[in-house]
Amino acid sequence: MANIREQIDYKGRPERMDPNLERKLSDPENVYAYNPSMQKGSKDIERLVSSRFLKVAEKLRGIKNLETLSPATIQSIFREEMSKVPMVMGIEARHREELENLAIEASMDEAEIPEGLVKIVARLNRQPINTSNFRYEPEKEGKKNDEKLSFQSFDVEDLTDEEIIELEKHKRHIINALIQGAAKKGHYIFQKPEVKSRLDAMDPRLFPAYLGIMAVNDLMYFTMEQAIEMMSKTGSGIAGKVELEDNSDDEDGDDYGGEEESGADTKIIADGMLFPILCHEIIKGIEESKGRHGLPKDSEIRQKVLGQTDVLSNEPMQLRIGPEVVEKIRFALPDNMFDESNKGLINWFHIVLYQIPAEEFLQIIGNAISEDSSKVRKATSKFEEIMKKAQEMKEEFEEYKEEQNIESDDSDYSDDDEDNLDDFLDSLGISRPE
Repeated sequence: MANIREQIDYKGRPERMDPNLERKLSDPENVYAYNPSMQKGSKDIERLVSSRFLKVAEKLRGIKNLETLSPATIQSIFREEMSKVPMVMGIEARHREELENLAIEASMDEAEIPEGLVKIVARLNRQPINTSNFRYEPEKEGKKNDEKLSFQSFDVEDLTDEEIIELEKHKRHIINALIQGAAKKGHYIFQKPEVKSRLDAMDPRLFPAYLGIMAVNDLMYFTMEQAIEMMSKTGSGIAGKVELEDNSDDEDGDDYGGEEESGADTKIIADGMLFPILCHEIIKGIEESKGRHGLPKDSEIRQKVLGQTDVLSNEPMQLRIGPEVVEKIRFALPDNMFDESNKGLINWFHIVLYQIPAEEFLQIIGNAISEDSSKVRKATSKFEEIMKKAQEMKEEFEEYKEEQNIESDDSDYSDDDEDNLDDFLDSLGISRPE
C-alpha cells in the first residue's frame, strides 16, 4: 500500500483518498486503464483523479474553515450536512415550480445552448427516482482486449470488428467523462450571483445548505469507496436521473418546469432530489444530446458499445476524472473561443469534435490532457480547425432560425412547414443518431 501511495502526488497535503480507490487507479480493470487517450496509462489516471481530489478537498476545507480534513472530520461533516437535507427539501417544496424554472434557465445559460435544439422538462423531487431501467454492469462480451492500442501500430482499415468496437468503446468512455465533467458545473450553479440572489429571496438558508451538502458529497466520491460501490451496484441513494426522448413521441411532462412549444425534437427529462442535483441532471442531458453525435453510425456496433460503456458502475470514475479532462481541454482551446461573439459556439464545437473518427478523436484528447506542452499545442491547432467548422455551422443555424422566425409571423405559413430542423441539421452533416 505504501508503494501505491508514493505513486500518487498529493502535493504535500495530508488528505488521502480511500485506499481502495487508490488501488483502482492503477488497476488494469479500471475503465480507463487501456484508453489510448491516457498516453501514460495509470500515471495519467492518477494525475487527473488526484488533481480533482485535491480541489474538492480544498473547497470543503474552505467552506468549513479547516486546516486539514481527517477521516473522522469528514465523517462528522458528512453527517452534519446530510442532516440538513430534510429542511432543504421542505423549503424547496414550497418553491418547487419556481426552482424548476430557475434550474432550466440557469442550466441553459451555463451550457450556452442555442434555443430550439432541445426541450427541457425539469422535475424537482416530484417522484421517487426510478432506477428500474438502469444498466448496472457491462453486458457480457467476448475476450477482452487487454493491450493498450498504439496509434503507431495499426491501420484503421485493417482492424477487425472486435478492434473497431474496442476503439469505439474507448471513445465513448472519454465522451462520457466529458459529459459528466461538464455536468458537474450544475452542482454549483447556485453560486452564480444571479442565481444566489433568487435563492436568497426564497429562503436565505438554501445557499449555505447547498454549499455544504454538495461539497461533502463531492468528497465522498473519493473517501467513501464502499458506499459508492454499493450505490453503483444497487442504485440505492441515487438522487438524480436524466433521460432523452424523441419529443414527437411523448407529450408528457409539460405540467412541470419545461420549455413548451419549442419546436425541438430532443426532449430532456431531468429529475433531481435537490435543486443543485436537478441542475446537474439538466446539463448532463444537454451534454448527452451532443454526445450522441459521437456514437457509431452502425446500429449493431452502437448497441454493443453502449452495452459496455453506459452503465452505472462506470459513472463514479467518470465523475472523478471528467472535470479534470474538461478543464484540460478548456486550457487547450484557442483563446478566441471565449470571446463574447462566440457565445454558444462550444456546443457546435462539441458536435464537430465528437464526430471525428475514434482513433483521431482519442489522439486529440490525449494531446490536450498531456503534460507535454508540444502535444497540447498540437491539440490547440486541431481545435482551431474544429472551431472554424463549428463557426460555419453556428452561423448557418442562426440564419436558419432567423428565417424560421420571419416565416412564423406569416399568417399563411402552414404547420407542415413549421419545423424542418432535422432536415437542416442533416444538411450540416450533424443528423442525430437513432
